[in-house]
Amino acid sequence: MRMLVVAIGLVLAAGALAPVAAQTTGLGSANPTGPVFVVRPNPTGPFQVVPPGTLFSRESIPFGDEPHSLNNPHPMLPNAGQGYAARFIWMRPQPVAMQVYVPTPEGVPARYQTMFAEVPGFFVAQTATGVWLPERWVLDQVNVGIYQWRVAPMQFVPNGSR
Repeated sequence: MRMLVVAIGLVLAAGALAPVAAQTTGLGSANPTGPVFVVRPNPTGPFQVVPPGTLFSRESIPFGDEPHSLNNPHPMLPNAGQGYAARFIWMRPQPVAMQVYVPTPEGVPARYQTMFAEVPGFFVAQTATGVWLPERWVLDQVNVGIYQWRVAPMQFVPNGSR
């Protein structure tokens, strides 16, 4: 019985200390965005980053201690290089005046009519190093008198402070 209690105690201690050890690895820099090739001379030893095509090299494995693009932190975390979200700014809806082509019968000159649309508002996250623009609706002018709605992708715009 005493042996069982000691074994359970060791398992609980290892379970409590494992997350602490996992939190201290790899917080210094972000991982690469492209594939990385590594060599481990010893299965439990350290890895070495090598150029592609090196003898006995292999692509790094995600979710371990090797550098891999899937191991990068979320963009809003401080070690991602983007900084903390300092504040959220509401970008108001923007009215847009459009000159839209109006079909006319044959022989009558072409006409354009002014129409109004409103581009919806959105929140912008401002950080210490730049601004995060979320996915948002934008109005594009495809041709003269022809407009089209599209979803603009999320993007980070650095403020030039680094």
